Amino acid sequence: MTSDAVFYLSGGMLLLACLLKLPALIRAKGRDWLLSSICALLLVGSGVIFSTAPTVVSYLRQLTGITNVAVPLIYILLTAFSGASIVLVLNWRGGPDVTQTRRLSRITIAVYGSCCILIAVLFSLGSTPVEQRFRFDTYYATTPFIREMIVLYIVAHAAASLTASRLCWRWSHDVHGTLRTGLRILAAGYLMHYCVYDPAVAAAVIARWTGRDWDFLIEIARLMTAPSAVLVAAGFMIPLLGPRGEEAVRYWQLSPLAKALRPVQGAASPVLLTLPWWQQPLRLRLTQRQTYIADRIVACRDQCDHRIRAEALEAALAGKTAPDAAAAIAEAAMIAAAIELHRAGADHADIVPPEPGPGHTLDLARISRAMRTPIVRNVARRTRTQAAHNGTAPEHAGRRRP
Repeated sequence: MTSDAVFYLSGGMLLLACLLKLPALIRAKGRDWLLSSICALLLVGSGVIFSTAPTVVSYLRQLTGITNVAVPLIYILLTAFSGASIVLVLNWRGGPDVTQTRRLSRITIAVYGSCCILIAVLFSLGSTPVEQRFRFDTYYATTPFIREMIVLYIVAHAAASLTASRLCWRWSHDVHGTLRTGLRILAAGYLMHYCVYDPAVAAAVIARWTGRDWDFLIEIARLMTAPSAVLVAAGFMIPLLGPRGEEAVRYWQLSPLAKALRPVQGAASPVLLTLPWWQQPLRLRLTQRQTYIADRIVACRDQCDHRIRAEALEAALAGKTAPDAAAAIAEAAMIAAAIELHRAGADHADIVPPEPGPGHTLDLARISRAMRTPIVRNVARRTRTQAAHNGTAPEHAGRRRP
């Protein structure tokens, strides 16, 4: 049972996602191609993962009395999943020509539906008297009809994996947020199929045709099954979470900046929610954290020194940091120094106020991530030391590069 845990977990994730979409599918009455393709893929995907669990394979043989019956079932489900993946991405991405999208979807359904039927026919024509739970592909690699079934499955699966991976990756360049994250995770999951699973199985089968034994490749292919399944499940789940997922990610991203600003006094106290944290709306908690950060940045603005920002920017660019990331590091360094001066109660007579510029329009999440960079930490540590020794604002930071 322990060995089945990953299969049950992954399959359960896909099934849960399907159930979450079921009410909307019922309301659409089959008129929404995108929603229909999502539910179909999630349902078939959960069936694929559940049916590959070792205990389920044994149960199917005992239930039907047919030796190796789980193999064509898994092949059919995987082939259907492959076709459904392409259909989903086509309808998910959409485009100005809806007719073209529908036509490509129908062609994909027809092709992969035919492959599923042909797999069942070939299995019924062949003979597999010896139960092979893990090495079916190589054991029956030279058996008439079964050999053709195996080749058909590998080709269909590889073609769909490559197509889905390319579609997801290319589309990810045109979107943002949780959709981009999900698409790139999906691309990685499908690419694992195409680059590892399919070549390993194909090489092992071809080796048997030439009289060699490369069955160890089947084990390598099996090891890729669970990780790729988790990636595909996560790739579909993340976009389905929608704005809630983006809010959770942003709330987490702002943690370093919120923590760094705790020592700042004089800012308005946030209105605390009386509900337990697990009952608090995430959007309200995110708004509260953003307000908390903004109020404390305003409270220590008199300690913000333009020279520190300029020199941190120069240091970041000198370290081959991208311009956008360097700007975030520079802003974070200025804020970190201002926090230390504010906490020490240092005089800000020697401060050069920052001029209005692009730094003020930077996203707080990017500044928050930059708080953990070595440049920002060095600036904060140096400012804290100088403020403690002098009791006033530190000397011009240009004398010592961050």
